Amino acid sequence: MIRLLDNSDKENILKFLSKEKELNLFIIGDILNFGFDKPFQKVWAEFDQEDNIIAVLLKHHNNFIFYSRENYNCDAFCEIISKEKFKVFSGEKSIIENIKCRFKFLNENLNIFCKLDKNDYIPIKNDNVSLVKVMSKENIEYNILEEIALMYQSIDEFLNPASFEQLKADIESGSSRIFYIEEDGIIVSTARTGAENDGLAMVLSVATMEGYREKGYATACIAKLCSDLLKEGKTLCLFYDNPNAGRIYKKIGFKQIGFWVMLVK
Repeated sequence: MIRLLDNSDKENILKFLSKEKELNLFIIGDILNFGFDKPFQKVWAEFDQEDNIIAVLLKHHNNFIFYSRENYNCDAFCEIISKEKFKVFSGEKSIIENIKCRFKFLNENLNIFCKLDKNDYIPIKNDNVSLVKVMSKENIEYNILEEIALMYQSIDEFLNPASFEQLKADIESGSSRIFYIEEDGIIVSTARTGAENDGLAMVLSVATMEGYREKGYATACIAKLCSDLLKEGKTLCLFYDNPNAGRIYKKIGFKQIGFWVMLVK
């Protein structure tokens, strides 16, 4: 049986997802930060005959994420997905293979999925760290947030850049922080967190504007982000497909734990 979840399912679904908490960071973070009754978020789960959860599908804004390590009802989940408007379907490569082949996608992006905890962290020296500013729910500046959203839209590598409305919701909820550098009166480099909770955070939107690259700005943003969140006792996760970025992440101490696929309609 597959059904939409509500707040009464919270403890049960989080216990199920915690089996692979790093791979399920997006789903865990979105449930903790936004719950089950927001208009932009839905969570479905399939239950076996003993009422145990065996599969989870989350829709957050225009993104779907799926997770299961069991034999699940692929036809039923595909029917749910087909009735919803969405732009991106994503998940761990081996997990989403069966659903992936049921739909036509214009773009498939395969990424290396990594995690970093304080025991593996290797601090790096970067003179630009002092330039990094941090926006959180305590100090939101909406004009700057709008500029950052426009910057994301201009980055060709971003398949599904966050909108101003999504960034606003994430920052206000405390599920995201943005680390950024300004130069010449504009935002030129960023890294941000997503799906933050007490123990985990995803690293997202690492980018530098054309004309300001090769200065170490993105590395500075990442260094500041990692330092701040690891001090808070959080494990960090990220995925990447750029070898140059990968070298930076490995230098800091990120370890590969799988492959993450983003499928874009």
